[in-house]
Amino acid sequence: MRIEDLKLFTIVVKLGSFTAAATALDLPRANVSRRIGELEKSLNAQLFFRTTRQLRLTQHGEIYYRDLLEVLEGLEQAKNKLLDINEKPIGKVKIGFLPEGDEALQPVLAKFQQLYPDIEIDLRITNNYANDIYSQGLDFVIYAGKLHDSGFIARRILSLGRAIYASPEYLNLYGVPKTLADLKDHHAICYRWPDGTLDNSWDLISDTVKMSCRFSCNHMGFVRRAIVGGQGIGFMPPLYAVSAIESGELVRVLPEYESKKEDVWLIYPDRKGISLTTRLLIDFLLQELPELIKL
Repeated sequence: MRIEDLKLFTIVVKLGSFTAAATALDLPRANVSRRIGELEKSLNAQLFFRTTRQLRLTQHGEIYYRDLLEVLEGLEQAKNKLLDINEKPIGKVKIGFLPEGDEALQPVLAKFQQLYPDIEIDLRITNNYANDIYSQGLDFVIYAGKLHDSGFIARRILSLGRAIYASPEYLNLYGVPKTLADLKDHHAICYRWPDGTLDNSWDLISDTVKMSCRFSCNHMGFVRRAIVGGQGIGFMPPLYAVSAIESGELVRVLPEYESKKEDVWLIYPDRKGISLTTRLLIDFLLQELPELIKL
C-alpha cells in the first residue's frame, strides 16, 4: 500500500469519478482504476459502488475516507517539518491563472525558482476557478473579479485598476488626447470578456467613456500587442503590460483619470493538506505581486 495510492483515492472521492481524477493528475484512466482496485484488494474491502453512470462510496469507503484525510494531513505536516529542517523544499505546485496574467506572473515565478530550484511549477490556464481547481487538480488559482463560490479559501493579493495606453508612434501619428471627449476621434482596441461582452465602455471613477471599437480580442495579450503595434488606444491593467510600460513602448494617456478597481484573489480549496512547497509559493506571491502595481 503506497501513500500515492491513498492520495489518489481521496482525489477520486473529491472529483467523483476515475476519469476526472485521471484528467486532474495527467494519468491514464486505466491506471487510476487499476490502482484503486489494488487498494481495495489490499484492504479486503470495497470502497466504491460502481455503475455506468455513478461512482459513490460504500459504507466502508466513507469511514476510510474520513479517517484517511486526518492521517494524510498528519503525514504532510511531518514531511513539512523535515523539509523545514533540511531547508531544501522539493515538490510540485500546480497553479491556475488567467491567460492575461502571464506578463506579470512569469518573472515572479522565475524569481521564486531561483530561490527554490527543486520546486517544479505547473501552470494551467483557467477561466472558471470553481470547476478547474478540482477538474485540473490545482493547488491554487489566481483570479480577478468578484467571487462566486464561498466554498473556497480566498486571499486578496491586490486591487487592480486599468488605465488608457497607446504607443508613442500612434500618438505621433494621431495626436495626444487632451480630454475624454477627444477619445471619440481615436481608434479603440477593446477586450472582449469570456461571456462575449465587448469592453467598449471604459469605466473611470468620474465618468464612463463609450468608445468606437476598431479592433477587439478575447485575449488581453493580443490586445496589448495591438496597442504596442500602434493600432489604437487601449484600456487595460498596467500589470498586464509591465515590460512594455517600463521600456516606453506604451505611454499612459490622460493619466489624471483613474479607473474603478477590482480585486485579484489567490484561491484554494481548504487549509488542510497544503504542502510546504505550495505554502512557500503562496506566501511569495502575496509578497511580490503587489509590488508590480507601483508602476
